[in-house]
Amino acid sequence: MVLPEHVQIGQLPQSAEEFITLRDQIATTPQGGAAAMVAALLLYAADEQLGLQCLTIAVDRDRLEAGTTGYRGWQLRRREMQRIETQIKAGPHIPRSYIDGATPENGYVLPALPYVLAFSDNPYSGDPDSGTYKLFVSCSGASSPRPVTVKRNDRGIWKAHEWSSLISGVKAPARSTEDDL
Repeated sequence: MVLPEHVQIGQLPQSAEEFITLRDQIATTPQGGAAAMVAALLLYAADEQLGLQCLTIAVDRDRLEAGTTGYRGWQLRRREMQRIETQIKAGPHIPRSYIDGATPENGYVLPALPYVLAFSDNPYSGDPDSGTYKLFVSCSGASSPRPVTVKRNDRGIWKAHEWSSLISGVKAPARSTEDDL
């Protein structure tokens, strides 16, 4: 099965409903499911409440528990949420490192839309027909692409199942040395 190597995100959603629309459009492939997770992390870094809703929507059901901080009575498991919170607060630029054109040298400034994410796989990625697939997203802040495992749900939508490497630290953004004295 030949899968797309790039996924484009034309616009970041402004609500959970818009995120569902985006997810349903792109997450029909493993790469699209991983891209939806990156989009949810981008949203979380900018708006924690919206990000929590979108993360709940982007991840596999077995990574959720009943709760009120997510979406429609579900939320990320407490341990998963604590790790995301800790990592993204320490490095809000981490999710931007997966967008082509956002680099440590330019402070991970997002390029003009659409955002493009590049993916690869390897001989150990598995078979997408099995419903579980491991792929790798290009990361400008790391020496190699970052793995993410996705699972296809009963509606044919791919959702993030294991994403811990997506929230691992990346190279620090370059600091401006402007002197306005």
